[in-house]
Amino acid sequence: MIFLHFQMKRYAVIATLFLPFLLLAKDVEPYLLDLSGFSQDVLGGQIQKALKAPIVSIVDKPSPSPTGDAHDYISYGRYYWPNPSKPDGLPYIQKDGHPNQKQIELGDEKRLNGFINHVESLALGWACLHREDCARRAGEWLRAWLVSPATKINPAFEYAQIRLGRDNNHGSSSGLIDTRNLIRLVDALRLLHDSPGLSSDDEKVAKAWFADYLRWLTTSPNGRKEHEARNNHGSWYLAQVIAIARMLGLDEEAKKYAREDFERISWQIQPDGRQPLETARVDGLSYSIFNLQAQLSCARLAAPLGIDLWNFTAPTGGGIKQALEYLKPYDSSPEKWPNNQLAKQKPGFLKSSLDMAAKLDAKAGAGKR
Repeated sequence: MIFLHFQMKRYAVIATLFLPFLLLAKDVEPYLLDLSGFSQDVLGGQIQKALKAPIVSIVDKPSPSPTGDAHDYISYGRYYWPNPSKPDGLPYIQKDGHPNQKQIELGDEKRLNGFINHVESLALGWACLHREDCARRAGEWLRAWLVSPATKINPAFEYAQIRLGRDNNHGSSSGLIDTRNLIRLVDALRLLHDSPGLSSDDEKVAKAWFADYLRWLTTSPNGRKEHEARNNHGSWYLAQVIAIARMLGLDEEAKKYAREDFERISWQIQPDGRQPLETARVDGLSYSIFNLQAQLSCARLAAPLGIDLWNFTAPTGGGIKQALEYLKPYDSSPEKWPNNQLAKQKPGFLKSSLDMAAKLDAKAGAGKR
């Protein structure tokens, strides 16, 4: 099954019951995470798991890094397999919709997402329950990944989704889809501001890491190529850049990238809401959901900047709202999806997207009063 946005799935599960939470200053409120209600049982379970998990950093690779630097992020093409017509299998060939789990396990993606998941859960433990143990453990994770020179990850993802036998085994621009969940880390950092687990010096170093990453993301060949991608890759790229720029106080930079999305929406979404670049994939329904989630994230990130992507209808007639409406009939009956879909999709897949849409509508309504 396609690697759907972890943030959306986790939020949909835990955002069901109200718990009191700390009143946060507006300048440190999370951008995407809604603190209005959480299931105490589910959140408690996530916190316990995060507190017990041993800290594993980027340098804790099971085998030596092919780059010679354990601080480099490494991953391998998700849908790339040995070429059966070649004795050595090289160069690997693409089989869309068929993830190569053996290759995926060789890389750092699981470790990166584990780090983000744990820090997010611990940050919620601090923000919702005022648990100092959560804040302190989150700080330990953040220092291991973003602060300590001995263990921190390099802020250049040059070796993401290597396609063996291609480009001298350098990473590909599409590998930057691996880093989309860093948006969640931005929210976690904001929740941990002024907490007992994160000193002001550590917070400055963590933000400096994000500044270096943003610089690489916007200037490197792989970053620029991902920026140009017209499909979900380009949407997630924008979401990352907007979120990080906002956190760093670069609102004009964030606005510039947010405004770009008007044209991207015009490319991506038909008047009836279809997303041809996504429906053409082997898992067309999954990828349509995936890109919709990226666009909803962009819309929520852009709204406080005074840029309304949610209510935008392109001259061609398409828009994010239309994309959501197009998928609604299949939410209860995914098997009726008329296009490609290899992996089984469960009913109710739109819940998190509908929740985000409701928040965008509520914000728009509040602004009119």
